[in-house]
Amino acid sequence: MTALVPEPVSRRASPRRVAGFVLSIALLALAIGAVALRGEDIAQAMQHARSAPAWMIVLSVLLPPLNLLLIGSSLWFITIRYGRVGFVEMVTLVTSAWLLNFLPMKPGLMGRIAYHKRVNEIRVKDSAKALGESVAMSAVATGVLLGVALLLLGVRSAWAPVGAVGGAGLVLLLFVPIARIWSERFALLAAAMFLRYLDIVVWIARYALLFALLDAPLTLSDAVLVTAASQVAQLIPFVGNGLGAREWGVGLVGAAKGATTAVALTADLLNRASEVVLAVPLGLLCTALVTRRVARFRSGQSLTPPGAPAQA
Repeated sequence: MTALVPEPVSRRASPRRVAGFVLSIALLALAIGAVALRGEDIAQAMQHARSAPAWMIVLSVLLPPLNLLLIGSSLWFITIRYGRVGFVEMVTLVTSAWLLNFLPMKPGLMGRIAYHKRVNEIRVKDSAKALGESVAMSAVATGVLLGVALLLLGVRSAWAPVGAVGGAGLVLLLFVPIARIWSERFALLAAAMFLRYLDIVVWIARYALLFALLDAPLTLSDAVLVTAASQVAQLIPFVGNGLGAREWGVGLVGAAKGATTAVALTADLLNRASEVVLAVPLGLLCTALVTRRVARFRSGQSLTPPGAPAQA
């Protein structure tokens, strides 16, 4: 659900993309097979999950859509610097693309760029810039949290990591009005950066929650390291949504932090399952809305999004 590396808009299935999709499916199958071979470990972990408090189950369902909203909001702040896009319109596009990017060749990413060009009159070059900026922000946010995690290794206080993560977020938030002194465009980027940081924090919460549900609790520092592996996997340009690669990244780092490889793989397989359960209905609904909007555009109807800011 994190930003994707921009690639040229093309309708052709390049060998690299085909190979990436095949590799994704192979890695995912291997992850499922590795979990199946350790049935006793997984049965014990799932037994622990069934006895977990209800609030943990509820949070595991609510956090993925929060990531979706934060990603859409961050991309909106970035993209309105290049053209006129409504907030709801952007979140709808991102949700549709999220589902479609599970398919080969990332049709969601390509479709969103094509939509911006035709409907919002945003050049492909500018959409590529926006995606590149989004990827850079994800890398910076992950790097900041990774630095916090490394600095706090060995610190026993439970509140020190919380304070450090919250303090870094507060600095980014306070930078938004300061950035406005230089320019409105810079302030928009600062706002996008803050939202991307929150997105990574939510990912940390998701992994901490899932590992705790499976009776393999992580410290905050360890949860940051697991999340960093997850985010790096999702930046691989020819693997849609980090499919397969993310599961193994989380599995290997989680195993290094005390969980068994099977349990760590299960944590991200459950994470993936919660995303798919959400992505299918929401993605289909938003794809239908985008399709209807494109049809209205082709018929010549006005599509000016209410409340959309003019180009900065």
